[in-house]
Amino acid sequence: MTTTPAPEETTVRLHTAMDAAVGLTPDDISNVQSLIDVGEFLVAFETLCTQIYEWEIRLEPDVIRDLEGLGTALGARRELTDHLWEDVAGA
Repeated sequence: MTTTPAPEETTVRLHTAMDAAVGLTPDDISNVQSLIDVGEFLVAFETLCTQIYEWEIRLEPDVIRDLEGLGTALGARRELTDHLWEDVAGA
């Protein structure tokens, strides 16, 4: 069973992924940050993954693996991170 990470750890991990997602728009970053600020970590995670996929932003495999772990801990749908591998494989 996976335990939910502390809010501080979740925030750091989401920020790490945002930093790695070069090409994410300022609006996307602001939206995710607003969700983090109010403790909506699952929605922030879902929004971040969706926008990374929509903008076809390529992430390093270690960043995707961390997002997979975070998504599992938050109870997110697995396909949110599965889609992120498409841009790695197609690189």
